[in-house]
Amino acid sequence: MSNSLKLVSAPVRESRLWDIPGYVPWFTADSATAIGVALRYLAVSLIGYKLTGSTTAAGWLGSLAAIAQQAAAPFGGALPPPPAMLAAVFGGTFADRHDRKTLIIVNATAGVICWGSVAALLMAGKLVFPVLLAIAVFESAVNGFLGPASDAMLKSIVDIRSYPKARSLNEGRDATINMAGSPVGGLLYGIAPWLPFLSAAVMYLLAGVAATRIRVGGNPRNGSDSGNGDSDDDGGKAGGASFFRDFAEGWSWSLHRRMLVLTMVSSALANFGVNGFQYAIQLHLMRTGVNATLIGFVNTGVFLAMLAGAFIAGRISDTAPVGPVTCCGFVFICIASLPMLLTDNYWVLLIANAVMCLPFPIINALQLGFIFGKTPDTMQGRITVTLTVPAQALSAFCSATAGSLLPAFGFSGTMLVFWAVMLVSMLLIVSSRSLRTIPRADQWDRTPLE
Repeated sequence: MSNSLKLVSAPVRESRLWDIPGYVPWFTADSATAIGVALRYLAVSLIGYKLTGSTTAAGWLGSLAAIAQQAAAPFGGALPPPPAMLAAVFGGTFADRHDRKTLIIVNATAGVICWGSVAALLMAGKLVFPVLLAIAVFESAVNGFLGPASDAMLKSIVDIRSYPKARSLNEGRDATINMAGSPVGGLLYGIAPWLPFLSAAVMYLLAGVAATRIRVGGNPRNGSDSGNGDSDDDGGKAGGASFFRDFAEGWSWSLHRRMLVLTMVSSALANFGVNGFQYAIQLHLMRTGVNATLIGFVNTGVFLAMLAGAFIAGRISDTAPVGPVTCCGFVFICIASLPMLLTDNYWVLLIANAVMCLPFPIINALQLGFIFGKTPDTMQGRITVTLTVPAQALSAFCSATAGSLLPAFGFSGTMLVFWAVMLVSMLLIVSSRSLRTIPRADQWDRTPLE
């Protein structure tokens, strides 16, 4: 694989990341978009309930808007609805075929128009539920289609050694935003129902303005002012290739590499097991009459643990051997979750569930950092889709599985089923020699993606 970005001879220090041309405006645009999503997340459900008086309508409205925007996370939740999923699936291919900076700006513009319109209609007292539903679905589809462009652009901005550091920083940022976004959005809603939507529109505006300042070299599809045309990387887009040929090429490229197939399968199983734990805990606490606030603290614990994991990832991403650390991470998850098989004590569940999720930012930063670092620039969006869609698809059945197993097998039996799935995922990872031997970042240029 050719790479126009030169590797530095010494490990990249954390401060160097902010000195990379184009990284600060990219990070600003990406963060502002994530904040905009988080601010209006809870407000969508709240205003939906206010307009309809129906918790069912409000719940589905909020869920559809949220899952359409969800990031690949270890406990990412349910499968996006068909329009959003299709948008996300084909969005990766679209991002690899077009100027990514332009796509980021268009996505931000859609957010400004959509959520600014909701704010204006609320201030005027003219908002009705069908309009809100249409705007939420439309903006979710646009974000699902154009959203992959931002992540796909990152590798063209930072060099291969800085890439794990950049990903670990993103993990910490996302954990912070996810932890604080809904409470802040709820606070803004309490001041004025239109305020979280106006705030979201302002954040999308900031994202669009920041994106215009991104400057990268190389492939013009990455938004550079000048470039040398198409990359000659393996798997790059041939001139005149059709959209669906590019789409199929992304899946073919992934399925012909054992490490990627292993990552797809193990990630899907791990996501199913961890998501299953989240749903089983939530449903069990609900049916035993635990206060809703205390149930909410379970998720807060997860976000705090992931924030700590992201901090650790940032400290070790430059020097840690990817393979051994990834294997240790999966083993840690299985061991840390064992107490939840033995008791349903609230505090045990709160602590063990949080500790179990701590390694995920580390695994994402290192294992996925290696994969995306070795993936051709022209295929970043498509490979993102091939890695995330299988995991999301399997996780769609977590809630139904947990709800069906709890009455039949009880809490411990249900948790054992999901733990067994996580155990299989761990065994697949540790049994793979090619994955176990992935070195640290400064040796990636000599390590093939098999």
